[in-house]
This record gives sequence, C-alpha cells and structure tokens, in this order.
Amino acid sequence: LSDVTDVCTSAQGRTSMCKVELDVPPSCSNNEEYTSYCPIVFFFHGAFGKINDFKSNSDVHEKNVIGVYPQGEHNGWNTAPWRNGDGKKCSWDDFDCTKDPDEGAFVAGIISTLRDMGAKGNIYAVGTSMGGFLANRLASNSNEATLPIKGIVTIAAELFKTPLRSGPGDLNSNQPNNNNESTNHLGVSVLNIMGTDDYLVPYEGGIPSSPLVFNGDTNFEFYSALDSMRVWSDYNGCDTNNPIIGSDGIRSSRNTGGFGDVAFYRFPNCLNDAVIVEHYAIGGAEHNVGDTSIIQNNDSGFVGSISFDLVHDFIQRCEEKQQNTDTTKTNTADDIALSQWW
Repeated sequence: LSDVTDVCTSAQGRTSMCKVELDVPPSCSNNEEYTSYCPIVFFFHGAFGKINDFKSNSDVHEKNVIGVYPQGEHNGWNTAPWRNGDGKKCSWDDFDCTKDPDEGAFVAGIISTLRDMGAKGNIYAVGTSMGGFLANRLASNSNEATLPIKGIVTIAAELFKTPLRSGPGDLNSNQPNNNNESTNHLGVSVLNIMGTDDYLVPYEGGIPSSPLVFNGDTNFEFYSALDSMRVWSDYNGCDTNNPIIGSDGIRSSRNTGGFGDVAFYRFPNCLNDAVIVEHYAIGGAEHNVGDTSIIQNNDSGFVGSISFDLVHDFIQRCEEKQQNTDTTKTNTADDIALSQWW
C-alpha cells in the first residue's frame, strides 16, 4: 500500500523505514463495484518486530478478511518511552510535537485511504506487546470520523493507568472516554490475552521492573490485566461487577513445554448487544504467551493457537453480531474477482 499511496510520505514523523503492506484475499474483492465489506484487520508487531511474517501466518486468506501490516518506526511504536536510540526527538508529554510519529493520525490516514479504495468493512486491530499498547490506544480514541475501531485483540498488553495521554497529536488518550471530543460511545469489542507470569508486562500491573518496557520512566504504569478489562467493561456499559468466569474446559499448552490452567472472563450485558468483552488468563505463561496453544482438558481436542486462531474466532463472532443489524454487507465467492487493488 505504501508503494502506491502516500500513507507513509504524508504521515508525521515517518522515515524510509515506513512500510504498509495490504493483503487482500480474492474473496474480498468485487470486480464490478470495486467495493468490499470484508473485515479489515490491522496487525501490529511488538517491539523490535517486523511485518515480514504476517503475510504467511496471519491466515487472512483462509478467514476472508483484509490484512493490513504497518511497519513501526525503529521497529516500534510511539506509545511510550522505549529505549535510547529509538529516534524520538520530543518528550512523551509534548503533545504538540511535529517531529515524532503520530500513530493515531498514521492509522487514521491508512483507514481513509482504504475507504477511498472501496474497503468498507469493519475495522479491527490486533497487537502483541507494544503492538497491543497501540491497539489499546487506537480503541481508546475510536470515533466514526477517523478511527472507527470496531474491536481489538491485545496479547501481552494492558491499558496504561498513567499517564492519561502520551505522544503527539489529538488521538493520544491512553484510556477510553478520557478524550470525549475524540471518542464515541458506540462500543468497542475487546479480547485480551495475558500470561500470568509475564515478566515485562506484569499481570498484576504497576510500574514494570524491566527497563526494556518504558526505558525506566516511572511516569508510565499499567493497570492490572483484570482492571484493564473492568475499564473496558465500564466503557461499554457491561456488567462489570458480575463477569462470567470459568475455564471453559480448556488449558494451555506452551510450545516450550508444560501445561497451564486457563481462566476465562466474559463481561456480559453490554449496552450494545454487538459488543464482546473477554479476557484469557493463561496460567504460567510469560511474555511469549502468543506461542501458547489452547487444548481441551482431556487432550481430546485442539482448540487453537492464541496467536491467530482465537483472534479470528473473536473477529468472526463480532461480525456475526454486527450482521444482525445489517445483512447486506457481504461478499460472496460467486461474484468476486481480483480488483484494481494489487
């Protein structure tokens, strides 16, 4: 996408590192109208990450969704202090900075470009670790005009308890409803997956002990995983005080060996019936929780990998709930061919 549009060159603080790949399955392209209502899923890598592997493992072609893979500057995202040499020129609280990446505006520009190209589907964001911080940020600033985020999946990431804002621009609130001029209250579905033994993003929240997370800046503090979910539940008008809790008959199997218990939380009765708010606590898993798989307790069946199986299941359920209000926005394989997008 960045090779044929100005999504990088027109964005603040981007360098030659900037790249945005667009991955469009044939089933999501209507040759007659150049319009698609397939879900659009942004995949955000973590710190030190690259987009190289998303195209081969995101499963967007199998799941009939459009994949968007942006590359972060210096292989990271401008959500908080990160490390020396990350290229930032401004303090995290210089909201008027024009030199550093404005991540909210960057993603809003990509969405606007996709809309102009005929992609009309619901917008989702999936992120791991620092990419999850960005997904939380985007959802916290969601609005119909520029950031119509319908749902997010955050892996090994929690909401920031402090500060309330960080980074340049107007789309920089770290909690939903903090910036009322930006956010709407149509609701944002949230699936969060955390390892209970995460050493970088502690399950119980607080100021992380590792300088790898915020470069030792104590202005930044996490909510605990469950408090993060309570914030999202309150924002969506769900029954925060009475979550449905269980293991759903599942446990985790780590690729590095060993098993762990799984606690599942669902916050019911949200104001918008199409909203889903869920949390998985993966017992014994560390920061690489994305390398964990979910299996049945009796070993009789494989449920799926955390990395993308649970992600696509969540998006599919969100879409099914949305389609209860609009059944016309679908693409079918019978009338689809490659379009002008690639």
